[in-house]
Amino acid sequence: MTRLTQCFFLIFATITISAAQADDRVYNDGGSVWTVSFIETKPGHFDDYIANLNQIWRRYLDEQKKDGDVLSYKVIPMAFPRDGEPNLMLMVEFRNWAAFDRGNDYFDKLAERLQGGIDQATQSNIDREELRVLRGGFAGQEITFKK
Repeated sequence: MTRLTQCFFLIFATITISAAQADDRVYNDGGSVWTVSFIETKPGHFDDYIANLNQIWRRYLDEQKKDGDVLSYKVIPMAFPRDGEPNLMLMVEFRNWAAFDRGNDYFDKLAERLQGGIDQATQSNIDREELRVLRGGFAGQEITFKK
């Protein structure tokens, strides 16, 4: 067997094994991307924080929905949090990972349109710290089970 034939056989065997392994999976990857933020509102500021989300956060996400990057978002109060634990979960569903690659220009234009500029948006972020503590979060891509 020539060296070229051996290489061809090795490549063919690798592709065949990979395809067989992919068929054995019980799921499809490549679904939507979710970000989840865990928020602890400061005492007495739950309603203030929700009002802030409605005024600013929701408007940004609605604009990103119009642009096709955001598919949905949810605000979920968490039952029975202990001291120092989050009492609110913010979930945002993005079309895919590419939604995170829009760049500064895109978000600067959003800030200009929705809040009058990047300085105002920065100040809003600083002011929000009076209302809540970010207790962590994560991002992950959804998988779906095959039928």
